Amino acid sequence: MNPHAYCSRRSFLGGLAGLGLGSLARLDAQARPHRIDIHHHLFTPEFRAASAAVGGNTPPWTVEQSLAEMDRNGIQTALLSINPPGIWLGDLQQSRRLARGINDMAAKMRSDHPGRYGQFTVIPLPDIEGSLREIEYGYDTLKADGIALMTNYGDRWLGDAAFAPVWEELNRRKAEIGRAHV
Repeated sequence: MNPHAYCSRRSFLGGLAGLGLGSLARLDAQARPHRIDIHHHLFTPEFRAASAAVGGNTPPWTVEQSLAEMDRNGIQTALLSINPPGIWLGDLQQSRRLARGINDMAAKMRSDHPGRYGQFTVIPLPDIEGSLREIEYGYDTLKADGIALMTNYGDRWLGDAAFAPVWEELNRRKAEIGRAHV
């Protein structure tokens, strides 16, 4: 009898168990979230109300829904930003309040769910002064990962000369720019 052809029942079952555990480990590794979503929206109640007031359409949204969606799609980490129309709705003070509220909420989400969220700071362009303050707050206080921009603010595009102070500050900080919206 060939000694290599013989396998005890115990060896055979042990081999199957080992094979099964190895397969489960591979399946588990594949099922764990591993993607990074660099374009993940958040919606504060204030932003949803302001957007709706100008005809914007924001979906129902909660942090729990966001996390569930990330899990369903294998997303480990999502970088938070907002969707059009953005926060510039023609009112300087409102835009500043919306920016701060969104940025604070994103920072709380990062804190409450370590490793699940990153943050692109929202700035109230075309408000230069407010944008510079929010850049400082986002980077120095909140430790954000970058800045979120729209491609235009009404009829003003990112290359508008009036935005030069914002670009100078972002360049000075070697800022990362989140995906802009058209």
